[in-house]
Amino acid sequence: EADHIIAISECTKRDIMEFGEVDGSQISVIYQSCAPRFSKEEVRGKKENGRYILSVGSIEERKNILLAVKALPYLPEDLQLVIVGRHTKYTDVVQEYVQRHGLTQRVKILHGVKNEELPDLYAGAEAFVYPSVYEGFGIPIIEAISTGLPVVACTGSCLEEAGGPDNLYVAPDDAEGMAAAIRQD
Repeated sequence: EADHIIAISECTKRDIMEFGEVDGSQISVIYQSCAPRFSKEEVRGKKENGRYILSVGSIEERKNILLAVKALPYLPEDLQLVIVGRHTKYTDVVQEYVQRHGLTQRVKILHGVKNEELPDLYAGAEAFVYPSVYEGFGIPIIEAISTGLPVVACTGSCLEEAGGPDNLYVAPDDAEGMAAAIRQD
């Protein structure tokens, strides 16, 4: 019933056109940004100890964090994966995989992290991974880029649109490819 619709990405615009049967001329794309606290000038530094790659977002199946966990055996043993997000049933699946494959010392899952604490986590990381198979936009990618982190994300959604050409993208089922991209950064 709206005269005009604002979409957060071209991917979202296509979804609105397809599922809502709305003509594209009725939709404008306006990209999102992130809070100024994520700028390189504002972040203070490491919060976690040791070397780590970071992923931020609710821990649910479509976010595909298990791909990053599966990439760990292809990466140096001193590199950890820090996952920040809300606990869901999928978190239990991830934790079970971690335990079964002897990765408990390499994977940290943090819940209840305050927004004010996130910039420091980004600043201490070596890379940011966002293996989601479907997103409307992907603000954590923008946060990572703003703090100066290299980003490895997945193809097939809007993540390439959100992250732009200066980041690396892998298939959402390619653990070795994700590890190779992380090593490249």
